[in-house]
Formats: sequence, structure tokens, C-alpha cells
Amino acid sequence: MPVEKTRSRRSKEPLSALALGALGIVFGDIGTSPLYAFSLCFAGEYPARVTPQNILGILSLIFWALVIVVTMKYVIFMLRADFDGEGGTLALLAQLVPIRRAAKPLGLSAIALLMLFGAAMLYGDGAITPAISVISAVEGLNVWTQAASPYIVPISVVILIGLFMIQRRGTGGIGFLFGPIVFVWFLVIGVLGALAIAKHPLVLLALNPIYSFEFLLRNGLLSFLIFGAVVLCVTGVEALYADLAHFGRKPIAIAWATVVFPALVLNYFGQGALVLQNPHAISSPFFALVPRWGLIPMVMLATAATIIASQALISGVFSLTQQAIQMGYLPRFRIVHTSRHFAGQIYIPTINALLGIVCIILVIAFRSSDKLGGAYGLAVTITMLTTTIGFAQLLRTKWKWPAWQWVPLIAVFLSWDIPFLTGNASKFVSGGWVPVAMALALFTVFITWNRGRRRLMERLEAHTMPVDQFLKELKAPTYVSGTAFFLSPEPAGIPFVLQHGWVRSHIIYDTIVLLTVMHSPRPFVHRENRIEVEQLAPRLLRVKASYGFMETPKIQDILRLLRAQRPDVDFSHPTYYLANPKIADDTSSHGLPSWQLNLFRWLARNARPLTDSLGLPPNSVIEFGVEVKL
Repeated sequence: MPVEKTRSRRSKEPLSALALGALGIVFGDIGTSPLYAFSLCFAGEYPARVTPQNILGILSLIFWALVIVVTMKYVIFMLRADFDGEGGTLALLAQLVPIRRAAKPLGLSAIALLMLFGAAMLYGDGAITPAISVISAVEGLNVWTQAASPYIVPISVVILIGLFMIQRRGTGGIGFLFGPIVFVWFLVIGVLGALAIAKHPLVLLALNPIYSFEFLLRNGLLSFLIFGAVVLCVTGVEALYADLAHFGRKPIAIAWATVVFPALVLNYFGQGALVLQNPHAISSPFFALVPRWGLIPMVMLATAATIIASQALISGVFSLTQQAIQMGYLPRFRIVHTSRHFAGQIYIPTINALLGIVCIILVIAFRSSDKLGGAYGLAVTITMLTTTIGFAQLLRTKWKWPAWQWVPLIAVFLSWDIPFLTGNASKFVSGGWVPVAMALALFTVFITWNRGRRRLMERLEAHTMPVDQFLKELKAPTYVSGTAFFLSPEPAGIPFVLQHGWVRSHIIYDTIVLLTVMHSPRPFVHRENRIEVEQLAPRLLRVKASYGFMETPKIQDILRLLRAQRPDVDFSHPTYYLANPKIADDTSSHGLPSWQLNLFRWLARNARPLTDSLGLPPNSVIEFGVEVKL
């Protein structure tokens, strides 16, 4: 779907409705952080002592993290760093690489490697977020009765299974269905916090940044380790950026400023006020704000909110995966578009199943939010740091900001990113290795598929022949009626399939189309610019079909546009010819390492076939084998 059409359809929706939908998709993760973020600062691996000075200091850090990291960095700046309405790490990367209209995947420059690793870490965050969010909500039952403790993990697993089963309904439907629930969540937690603040208003002193600096000076090295827990209050910001395409910048900014930010500040400060009065409440300050008669309803509301919170990361991972496929970093998966109005709303069954399995394994392995807290945070801090570096590159090279403007801004962002990363690095042994291991595995897949695909395209390109030479060597064939499409990875020369001796000597169709599907570096390509037709010879056409990295190429779409451009050609029952590469070992020094070649082979075998992804009718496809040494 072209971006112009997507935006025009979206603009007809009232801003209030879009902001409400954004609550259900974009802000669920950061909105449920009060369940565990404040308490883990005093109960984590490196806890602060429960003293009035530390309580005010940590509240001050949380407040200014919400102001600088979320409001300033992401809502004000990163949401403007969109690419035709698309956000996320790979959309940012697409703005940093040279613009090209080649069929080959993007290369692996230093900035690309850095951004790819950040994207891989977001997958780790996407696996841990549903696990810690759901189990922390269900743990509220422990406040009501300790007898519920053995049932925490089984209930969490059942909820996660249900969460991933409803993904097929689409993020748009889920967002507008759950948006009102999340609105109620923010209203309730804001009111609970305000009531506690009213009883102890001195807690508002923490709005003064002086308390942050005093905390850092007073606790020294320990304060930087506690940053590993403070960062939990901003988890979800990368999903906020990745989910930009679902609702647009303005609705997200309105929802943050009018609902999310005030509710979060009130609740965190309410927890602080309660702990100032009763230090023993630090074991579960969020649920301690709730009257006993409201505990069960609050656990139910919190569980619903955390289910929705997980949606932000899940939908972000779907968008990220589609971008990676189209940019040449992942093999093809089946992508289901769940909305006729919003191109960004998709569902990827394979990724959904893998995420669900990993989440359930994490819940069973760690069994509590405290232990999962050790694995949480490191993934998102690395992604946040890579986003800052990528944004600095964007400001410098694309937006052309002078150094005196972009250097201080990036320095402010790094003043939070680096302490966050330092504080979470200490969690590596206690669980932080989990998202890092997941990210390294996925990063290896990214670079292996990219290198293998680029090497494959180069080898196939070597089999092409100049058009003039082909026409000269063409023997007297038997001409038959109809149209044949020869799929070519490169928009130049004659592909291997058309050079095949049997094709050249026996049958030439009335019309031969050399079709190359081009992957544009932009998210969307307007239908007017979708196809480009070139007449190479009386019977020979070259067609370039361009698709953005948020679009899925389909042969029926290409045929419709061809019929409109060339009504004189019969495209009614075409035959499709394509090469079926057989990957062999390249024993020279230029070949891929054996481990990488074997991994690429496995990925290629399990990738969705081109015939399926393009929608080619199986009974109209003819494949020719070609040996390619990698």
C-alpha cells in the first residue's frame, strides 16, 4: 500500500480515537513498569537502602528519566526520525545507507552492523517483556494470600498462551479493543498515586533534580549499579519508536503528554510517598497503594494491562521482521496483513510462535519477576544506545545539523544511555546473558543471510549475458502464443534461465518478460512508480517492479499494473521461469566459512519459497537448476 494512501486513510480517524488506540498498542509496556521498576531499585541485585534520602533520589532519577529519555529523546526527536511514516531501528538504518534501487540486499557497513545488533537486542527485549510483565501482575495475588504462590507460574503460562493465540486478529483490532482498558489502567494508577501523595506531599520535593545529583554523590559506584533498575521505568521506548507506523507521531505524542506521563509520575511518587511512611511496603509498593477490598480487581486489571503491554513489543517485532526481510537481512516468512487501511499492521505466524515459546520457557526457568529483572533491561539499554548513535549519524549526515547543535543534544542522551548500560552490564551473569545470547544468535543470522544472498546474487549475475549477444546467438526457435516471465535477480542482461539451451532452441513465446523485483530503501513505493517497462526487442520486455521494505510483492499486483500500461500484450495465462540455485562449496579463499555456508543452506531450505511469497500459480512455474558456489 503506498504511503500516501495509508496516511490519507489514517487522517480520517479522529486524533482522539487514534490516541486511544495508541494507548492499547504503544504505551502498554512503559505503562506497566510501575508494577516492578520502583521496588526493584530497593530489592534488586544491588539494592539501595530504604532511607528517605534514597527514596527521594531514586524518584528524582525516575522523573527525569521520563522527561529526558522518553519525552525529549523519543517523543520529541526520534518520532520525527521516521522514514515515510515508519519507525524503528531498521527504518533508521535505511536512512543512513546509500539510496539504491538494486535487487541485492544492503551491505554490511560499520553503522549497519551496529544498528543490526541493536535490532537483534530488541528481539530479546520482545521475548522478555511479555514474560516479566505478565508474571509481575499475577504476583499481585501474593499480596492477597501467600497460598496463591504455587499457581503464579502456571497462571502466567496460560495467559501467555492466550496472548500469542490472539495475535492473528491484528494489532489494530487489539489496540482499539484494549485501548479503553489501558486508559482505565492509567486513570486508576494515577488516582492511587495522587491519593498517596496527598497524605505525604513532601515527596514532591523529588521533582527537583538536585536530589538526583545528591543520590549519585552519596552512593558513588552503587548508584550506577542501581541505574540497572531505574532503566526499567523507561522500558518500552524502543517499541514506542518501532510502532510509529501503527498510529502516527501526533496521536502517540498526545497520548503520552495527556495520559501516560501524568499517570506514571503520580503513581511512582505515590509509591514513594507510601514507602516514606511505611518502609516495609517496599516489598510490593504498587499493590500496597490499593485498598485490600480492591486487590483482586486490581490484579485482574494489572493482568489485562500487562497482556496489552506485551503487545507493544510483539507488534514492534513483527514490523522489525518485515523490514529485515525486505532489506535482505532475514529469509522470507509468511506475512499476513491484518488491516485494509493500515499497511503497518501485520502478523507473522512463525515469529509469533517462536516468541511465544521463548516467553513461556523464560517464565518457567526464572519463575519470578525479581529473577527476570536480572535478565531485563540489558537488551533495551543496548538498543537505546545504538539508536542514539544512529540518530547522531542522521543529524550529522542527513539533517546537516552543525556540530554545536547535535553534539550537546547527543551528549544529553548519552548521559543517560551510558549509565543505564553500565548498571545493566552487572546483570550479565544473573540473567542478562539470556537476551545477549538471543541477540548474538539473531545477529549471526542477519549477517549470514545478508552475506549469502549478496554472494548468491553476484554468482547469478555472472551467468547473465548481454542482450545484444543473446539476440545474435538466438537460433530459429518455434514461436508459440502466450507470455513467459523470466525472473531475474538483476535488472540487466539476460538471466541464466532464458539462456538455457532448451529454452533458446525450442520455444520462444510471443512475449518474453524479464521481471526483476526491486527492493526500494523506502518503506513504500507509490503505485504510479511501482513498475517500469522497457522494450528491449520486438518480443522482449524488461519489467522492474519496485516495493518498499514495508510492502509485500505480489504477482497479481504486478500483472494488473502491466495490463494497464501495456493493453496490447496478453498477460492472461503467463508461464513463469526461474532459477533454482544449488549451493555448492567454494573451496577458494573467497568462499564463505563452512559454518556460515551450512547455516545459509539451512536458512535457504527453510525460507518461504519465492513462488509462495510472490503468489505464483504452481502449475505455471518451470524451474531450472544452476550450481552456485559460495
